[in-house]
Amino acid sequence: MESLDIAGHLDNWSLSIRLDKKEAARSIYESLSKHTVEYDTETLVTYLLIESRYHTILGNLQESKHSLAKAREYEENFTELHKYLHFLAESNIYYFEKQYQDALASLEKAEKYISLLMDPAEIGEFHLIKAMVYYYLDITTLSAVHAARAAERFKSLEPLNFLLARTELVQGMNYLDMSDYEMAEEHLHRALSTCKRIENQSLLASTNLNLGLLYVTRELPATAIRYLEDALAGKQERIELNILYLLADSYWKTNQTTKALKAYTEGFQKSLDRDDTKMKWEFAMLHKKYEDRHNFESVWQEGIEYFRKVNDKFNVRLFSKELAQYYTDNKQYELATKYYLLALI
Repeated sequence: MESLDIAGHLDNWSLSIRLDKKEAARSIYESLSKHTVEYDTETLVTYLLIESRYHTILGNLQESKHSLAKAREYEENFTELHKYLHFLAESNIYYFEKQYQDALASLEKAEKYISLLMDPAEIGEFHLIKAMVYYYLDITTLSAVHAARAAERFKSLEPLNFLLARTELVQGMNYLDMSDYEMAEEHLHRALSTCKRIENQSLLASTNLNLGLLYVTRELPATAIRYLEDALAGKQERIELNILYLLADSYWKTNQTTKALKAYTEGFQKSLDRDDTKMKWEFAMLHKKYEDRHNFESVWQEGIEYFRKVNDKFNVRLFSKELAQYYTDNKQYELATKYYLLALI
């Protein structure tokens, strides 16, 4: 393989990773990995930094870290672009590990070198990743800012529709968090339309899940069920428990008890099998809300206490607000006040 071919393969590999084209990325990786002994130092570092991102999109985080560590052995030879790619790869690892504060710190280091980027896809991708990190840090305003910057880069470039769909999804999630339901609906349906054009099952399932969440939030459970069932049909394990939880809730709200119990039973068992304590509590609390009212108070109190211990502020607020309303309706005002205060944290 000639030097020009190596450069071209590296560019195509990077683009395949960016667009989540795993099979194409795997094919290029197999070709490039056979020639690493031929690479000069600069090319080898580029290869290792891209390899780190390649392993990340496959979920192989240990291999990703290993590639990054090997690249760092040549740190004194890093170009400015290598420094950018290094911090971007590092942020991606942190993101997949849900260490969002560390991911943000790496992105801020990468941002010092963003002026080196000429490709709209690279610039847009940076803003998209930062938007997603801000979203999970519950800094919605800054997430919206970076998502808008990403959308500007992607919207006129059809080959980047995968990145556009991801951006539209993040925008919809931001509007949902800001309770701007009309704008959330608009952006999520845009994302759904884009997803269908590119036929990406993972992104399609995530978009259907968020549309389901939107309609659950708007107290339209019958509408939510349509999107949640489509999301479940996408067979995406990483979001399966969230889908089953919302489906069970929506089935109960629409008096489809048999379907609700089936979704609940499947979700609760899978939360146990996967040792997902957070979702185990969510399913248990959901069941007590609809089926086992005798144990409702005790289980909800224990669940809220668990969420407090793990610093899950979202669930503390969510469940405390509902429990406070329950105590208010039952004229147990001291307990109502306690949980209203917890709902304000």
